[in-house]
Amino acid sequence: MHNRLSPLTISVVAALTLLTGSQTFAEAQYGDYGKETALTLARDYAGRYTGSDKEIGAANYMQQRMNIDGSNNQVDRQTFDFVAPRGLFRGQTLTSNNIIVTQKGVADTNKTLFVGAHYDSAVAYPNYQNLEALDDNASGSGVLTELTRNLNGIDTEHNIQFVAFGAEEGGLNGSKAFVDQLTDEEKSTALGMINLDSLITGDKMYANAGRNAYDDDGNEVAANVGLRENALRIAKELGITLEVNPAIIAPGSTEPYEPYGVGCCSDQESFDNVMPVVGFEATNWALEPDYDGYTQTENPNIPGGYTWHNPELDNEEVLIAAFGEERITQRMRDYSRIISRLIVEQTNADIIATNKSALNLQNRMGAALKDSATDSHSAILERANALALPAIDNNDTFDASRAQVWVDGSQSYVDSDNVQEGARANIGIYGEYVVQPSWRVGAGLKAANHNNKNVENGIKKDTSYGIQAYSLLGGKNTAWWNTTSVSLSKHDLDVDSTVRLDGNNGINIINNSERGNTDADVFSAYNELGYNFLIKKNIAHGAFLGLNYSDTDIDGYTSGNANSRTALKIDSTSSEAWDSEIGYQLQYGFDLMGTPAKLQSKLAYVHVIEDGLVDRLSTRSFADGQKRDISITQADKDDDYGRFELSVSNKVHNNVYAYLNGDTTFARDDKDSSVQLGLQYQF
Repeated sequence: MHNRLSPLTISVVAALTLLTGSQTFAEAQYGDYGKETALTLARDYAGRYTGSDKEIGAANYMQQRMNIDGSNNQVDRQTFDFVAPRGLFRGQTLTSNNIIVTQKGVADTNKTLFVGAHYDSAVAYPNYQNLEALDDNASGSGVLTELTRNLNGIDTEHNIQFVAFGAEEGGLNGSKAFVDQLTDEEKSTALGMINLDSLITGDKMYANAGRNAYDDDGNEVAANVGLRENALRIAKELGITLEVNPAIIAPGSTEPYEPYGVGCCSDQESFDNVMPVVGFEATNWALEPDYDGYTQTENPNIPGGYTWHNPELDNEEVLIAAFGEERITQRMRDYSRIISRLIVEQTNADIIATNKSALNLQNRMGAALKDSATDSHSAILERANALALPAIDNNDTFDASRAQVWVDGSQSYVDSDNVQEGARANIGIYGEYVVQPSWRVGAGLKAANHNNKNVENGIKKDTSYGIQAYSLLGGKNTAWWNTTSVSLSKHDLDVDSTVRLDGNNGINIINNSERGNTDADVFSAYNELGYNFLIKKNIAHGAFLGLNYSDTDIDGYTSGNANSRTALKIDSTSSEAWDSEIGYQLQYGFDLMGTPAKLQSKLAYVHVIEDGLVDRLSTRSFADGQKRDISITQADKDDDYGRFELSVSNKVHNNVYAYLNGDTTFARDDKDSSVQLGLQYQF
């Protein structure tokens, strides 16, 4: 921080506590990287005042810490000269450096959010060459490097510039030099500026707006306090206490040092005449005598109540003795949590992540509906298997009349990497007509209910009903056979959209779950054509060809609460999926406690003709009301894989047929397995 008027009335901090993060923080620890930076600056670069070798070394170190391995960010160094306006070097021309890291937004909007902290130390006290300046401002610089690291690699809609300012002490010279080189267009498209200064000593964490928070008539300007208000909201959601300047009037004064919710005296002041700002600091604006934030703490271990610029107090040993080492850890962690999320929201990185999640969810829904359609055809395949089993006591009522009615009910357990894990219940009633002894046609009504467990970005519940028609060609004694089934179903879907945004090294910033409900229509067709070699009465084997088709239309719907930044209005999508298979099957008939039974295995090679994935989705965000089209390039995978099925069936009674099937895929990235238990009854 810079001096207020005299070298001894030490500066005010400029921003408060906004912490970023989301709901869970299990993978990596917030604040660790920032704490390491801050302690290194204090230990190895004490006396980093402007013009010193230590300041140059500190600039080099900040550049190293902000240049993340594998990053595509642009790292620049702005060297500038200035005439010191006051202090020990007043009137002298000094040189310093700003370290600038630019993270480009994916939307190329030309809008930029600026995030900064100064790394230099003051010269206000004797022995300033030994000033560690851990609070002012190794702490803010540490959090700055953490933010640069956490957000590296995250897709943002707008640009971010992280700036480590030199020469803040004694006149905000680094930030002024930075603002001076901004073009008029860059100023007009700026999203705002976030500043961090002096985050440890103060009793309380603050987030304050700049002096542009009020107009000339004293009315608050909503556009210029948005960053502050968002920071306060985020902190509340994270359970972190973050306050604003309460604007207490000092005895004998007619107005507060700064208006309510406004801070001062740090690098945000260089920006607040051209854009919204928020300053994060730790101090205590409620302390006497002036209620101006210069008295930072009531802690009796800090003589005078502040550590600004004092080599005897603003150092690691004194701060740990006064507040404990946990104080440094807590402040680094909490500010990093708040501000990481604030940056994510201001640059719409959370909306981009939400749209990606929505597109992924749409494809998971499509895959699940395709699997459900395929599963619904199993009743027809099992009807064919039931007709192929011999009668009990030579009295096969399955063949007794030309018109027949039968029902099917089954329960499936599904475990799919690409869909989810859950249980599906199917029931259907069918009417059938025997056209010829070896050809039957039929139609029916069906219903199903599918519940998934541990839902993450997928369907929680799928309730469906529909109509189905089929043709069965072939019989007990025919080598050639063909099974055809077509279905049209309506689905009521209860879905969960999981929006998770992780930063670099696994730091979790957003982890939201948004619920939605939509309808879907699915037309599907399945056909199997095969030939069996009838070797013995109870053994048959042969090749088969299969073709599976589905056409899925998912209606538009709202995902999430309108008050949530990760809520979306999602447009309708349509997709088609085709796959073919060629395989071989083996059937073995046997007697099970006096009833005919059959063991059957199928081994097939599956080729995906069209995967049914959508690569574009239109959404409208509730956060800003904007419509966005998101698209991805689908990588070809799982176009060819294997499928194995093993089943056992039993004609329990001439009118009752039971079956148990298990199938799985192999040589596939996304494994898909299921077990099905079913029963059919013919009236």
